[in-house]
Amino acid sequence: MMSRTGRHGLVAELGARTPIWIAGAFLVVFVAIPLLLLLWQTVASPGGLSLSAWRELLADERDVQRLFASLRLGLAAMAVSVALGLGHTWCSLGRDLPGGAWLAPLGIAPLVVPPIFVAMGFADLMPVSGFWPCALLLGVAHAPFVAVLAARGLRAVDGRGYESALLLRGRGRAELWLARAILPELLAGCLLAFLFTVAEHGVPEFLTVKGKTWHTYAEGIYSRWTRRATGVTFADQQSPIIASVPLVAALLTMLWLTLRLRAHAQDRAVQQPLPLRPLGIWRVPALLVPALYLGAGLVMPIVVLVRWTLGSAQKVDPMSIAFAQKSFQKAMDQGLPDLMHSLWLAAGTALVVSLLALPLARRAGRGNRALEVLCALPLAAPAILLGIGLVLTFNSGPLAELFGFSFYDGWGFALCGYAARFLPFAVLTLAAQVRRVPIGSDDAARLLPRSRLARAVYIHLPPLLPASWSAAVLVFVLALRELDLAVLLPAANATAVRRLANAVHFQHEDWSGVIALLLLTAAVLLPLLPSLIAGRRLQSLS
Repeated sequence: MMSRTGRHGLVAELGARTPIWIAGAFLVVFVAIPLLLLLWQTVASPGGLSLSAWRELLADERDVQRLFASLRLGLAAMAVSVALGLGHTWCSLGRDLPGGAWLAPLGIAPLVVPPIFVAMGFADLMPVSGFWPCALLLGVAHAPFVAVLAARGLRAVDGRGYESALLLRGRGRAELWLARAILPELLAGCLLAFLFTVAEHGVPEFLTVKGKTWHTYAEGIYSRWTRRATGVTFADQQSPIIASVPLVAALLTMLWLTLRLRAHAQDRAVQQPLPLRPLGIWRVPALLVPALYLGAGLVMPIVVLVRWTLGSAQKVDPMSIAFAQKSFQKAMDQGLPDLMHSLWLAAGTALVVSLLALPLARRAGRGNRALEVLCALPLAAPAILLGIGLVLTFNSGPLAELFGFSFYDGWGFALCGYAARFLPFAVLTLAAQVRRVPIGSDDAARLLPRSRLARAVYIHLPPLLPASWSAAVLVFVLALRELDLAVLLPAANATAVRRLANAVHFQHEDWSGVIALLLLTAAVLLPLLPSLIAGRRLQSLS
């Protein structure tokens, strides 16, 4: 018979392995199976295996046009994101810019504003139909990814290398050396801006006007999906999935290359921070860059939402506090349940993702590159496509009877769908932190007379807690602003962002502005309050 000590050791060993088994099962059920099911259905025709749907790949000239329109939109928006995000960080972080100590960490602030809010704000002030206005709006909305990752790269550079380049080759060459040093982080930010842009469905659809001559791939996939019941052939029914193949292949290739570049970048332990780099005669004019970035991505949408609350969208009464009080009462009656649903869904998503990401990041950060790529796969699949896979799998697919239709219609399904969508952000963030922990600490921990579970809780987990909080906050904010998945998942249809997009379409800007402002307040308070309570510097926010 097994001794009590042996049984306790076995239980501890199983307890240590359980988190990675649960996280792996989640990846299989909510990422791998839905995407594989999409591929399987493209060849499983009612008459047997058939490649007829694949023969139609790019046969429609509109598919080619949508593909190139999406790629052009992604590149144009990425250029805007680099100009604003990198410009903001380069001018404010480690510079003698007036107010730079406050402006630098605010580079992450526009991330709390959903892209659809940015589009609504611009649309309220000026005509925004057309390709280039759309690229500008999406570039502004996704510039925080570039700003934050560029800032992370600058903080990771050893200041001694910059000072050596400065002394040997002058200011211009030193700045060029610094730009090359942060290239992996900068490319990661560019990739995120590109991925979110080409996968965006809500903003291009919002800007759709009569006679629009260009459409994105995400728009085409969604329109085909909504009209799938009208198709009479197998190829017609599978066309939404087939149409996405070139885009997903391109995105997956770029994602893989970026991950490889980031993995081969040196993990620089900072011995000395960068010195204060003077701007010279550009010290005051450089304020225009952060002013333009924060003004377009944060101030302008908030100003428009406040004006809506005061009554700017109607012409009967002038804007007033009294009208704002009426708007607030309407919001409490009509929009408060949707706001609370969004907050609970985002909080639940952040919690689930944090718990799942810890064991996955631990394995990925210690050399399992295949697992890291698998965890990042939802980034390459547009949210619309992932949502379609989830619907097919849990509505009428192989897992429908296992979970029941109540799961498909409930908030648990929406929470798992959101978690699958945003899991890559937490895994990649924590895996980078795992790589910073010396491998020697793992070897030393194995020598301790403690169980594997105890080592995981008391030795491996504490260094990851700060990064876990950052990842949880990021997932919370992204879940609050998610619109594309909310269009497809039944329970997520009641989220605030989805409801506001419909409300504005039907001229309910008054109470929509109140709900939108409350949503932005919630997105800001979560990362801000702990820093204020603990007395940490504002710099810690980014």
